[in-house]
Amino acid sequence: MNVKVFLVDDHPMLLNGLHQALAQQSNLTVVGEASTAALAMKRAAELTPDLIIMDLHLPDMSGIDAIRQILCVLPFVKILVFSGDAARTLVDEALRAGACGYVWKLSPVGELIRAVQMVIEGKLYLSPEVSASILDDYRKSLVAEAEPPKPQLSELEKQLLRLVAEGRRNKEIAAQLAISAKSVEAYRSRLMKKLGCSSSAELVRYAVREGLAAA
Repeated sequence: MNVKVFLVDDHPMLLNGLHQALAQQSNLTVVGEASTAALAMKRAAELTPDLIIMDLHLPDMSGIDAIRQILCVLPFVKILVFSGDAARTLVDEALRAGACGYVWKLSPVGELIRAVQMVIEGKLYLSPEVSASILDDYRKSLVAEAEPPKPQLSELEKQLLRLVAEGRRNKEIAAQLAISAKSVEAYRSRLMKKLGCSSSAELVRYAVREGLAAA
C-alpha cells in the first residue's frame, strides 16, 4: 500500500530534508507541502493525503487549531506532529485535537520514520522525550493519590505536639499554654484522633517525623 504524505512546516530547509528522508521509503509518497496553516488546509483538502506531518508553530495560525480544522474536512487523515517544542501542555492539546503522534524535531530521522510507520498502522507514537514527561506526571499523580493530604494543624496544636514530644505532662503543658489541664486533655484527644495516633508515643513519632519536635 502506498501512503500519500503531506508536509507542513515554515522552514524550507526542514521541508526539503523531510521530503528526502521520506522519499527513501518505498511505501511513502510525498504529495505536497505547505508553509502556512491556511495553505495546508487548502491543499490537504485538494490532495486528500493519508498522513500529514506538521509543525505546531506556524506563522498564521496555531497548529492545534489547524489540526482541528483539517480533521473536520478530512476526518480519516492521520496527523503526526513534528515539533521542536516538547512542552507537556502542547502535547496534551495536540492529542486532544486529534493528532496520532508527537515527534520531537531533535530526534534522529530513523525515529521519525518509525513514528510514521506506527501511525500508519493505527498506533499512537510519542517520542521518548515526550513520553518521559507524561510518565513522570503519571508517577507523580499516583504518589499524590497514594498519599492522603496531611492534616492542617493550628498553631496551638503544633505547640501542644512539641510539648508532648518533649515529654511534658498535662499540667506542665497547661501552664505553658495558659489553658486548663482539662482543656489540654481535650485538645490532646482531638489531636490524636486528627492524626490517627492511638498513643502518646505515636504522637511523639509523628512530631519527630514532621520536624515539629525540638532539636
